[in-house]
Amino acid sequence: MEHCSYMLGGRHLLALICCALFVVNFVPQIGAQGDESAFIRAESLLVVNHDNVTHDSQAYTQGLEFYQGRLFESTGVYGSSTLREVNLSTGEVIRSVNLSADEFAEGLTFVGDQIIQLTWKEGVAYRYDVNTFEIVGNHTYSGEGWGLAYDGNRLIMSDGSDVLQFRNASTFELESTLNVTLNNESLGRLNELEMFQGLLLANVYQTEQIVGIDLVSGVVVWDIDASGLKTDGGEVLNGIAHDDSTGSLWITGKYWSKMYNISFAEPERIPEPEVVVEPEQTAASQVETFYSNAVLASMMVLLVTLWAMKLKDGGFNPPPEGESS
Repeated sequence: MEHCSYMLGGRHLLALICCALFVVNFVPQIGAQGDESAFIRAESLLVVNHDNVTHDSQAYTQGLEFYQGRLFESTGVYGSSTLREVNLSTGEVIRSVNLSADEFAEGLTFVGDQIIQLTWKEGVAYRYDVNTFEIVGNHTYSGEGWGLAYDGNRLIMSDGSDVLQFRNASTFELESTLNVTLNNESLGRLNELEMFQGLLLANVYQTEQIVGIDLVSGVVVWDIDASGLKTDGGEVLNGIAHDDSTGSLWITGKYWSKMYNISFAEPERIPEPEVVVEPEQTAASQVETFYSNAVLASMMVLLVTLWAMKLKDGGFNPPPEGESS
């Protein structure tokens, strides 16, 4: 019975060794598969300036929007906040309406023939008739209002954080939220918003950066460098407007004296020296090599184990009768 117990112990040892081999060989492979599900890295783009027009250098731009080829702007600062229609060619204010001195105007957008304009900390969104600038309704909300856009179905609102709010276009009720990430990191300070080519463009407050956000995942797919455009006396970049009637895209900033007609382009890349790389194994050959190595290692361990068992007190064979173990 002692020899039988010894044999069973050897088999248990062998089983443990085989399990260890499985863990050593297979677990790293499983982990490597998990690493392949990496985040989507944003495409780096540059702003290309095609033209510029005069912009009111006294306008603290909070929102910029085209409606049927006409340009509208929301300007902030307590005591100076306005909603205005602007002549694109000259920068002249065609008409304007003032908000109360205790209200700080923020982003704006259009739903049908109505303008919706946010306020910063006052928690009120105003609806205006586009032709008369008369207030035809208002909505209340919690938190701060920063940027506002309309995707044809829902209102999209920013509050200076990394979270976008999706609101009902009729009732302004909050329906859902979406966290925004850039290269797998949360991206906060989202400000002025504009729909463009199916993506949501957003100014990142206090930077010269514009991002293009996928509205399904919240992932930034365009990381756009808009540096070098700020005019003398101007503050931060803020204000993006896409003119559907011409296909043109315009940007400006707070107290900027110009507004720019732009597009996006990939940066010029310096060619890298060619590096000779050995051909990679095909998936089939990699699997074949992996299993061959695993089998070889298992056989070697098995042989060593059997050899050790053989040497110990006669190995697997019981001692002759009459001899003690």
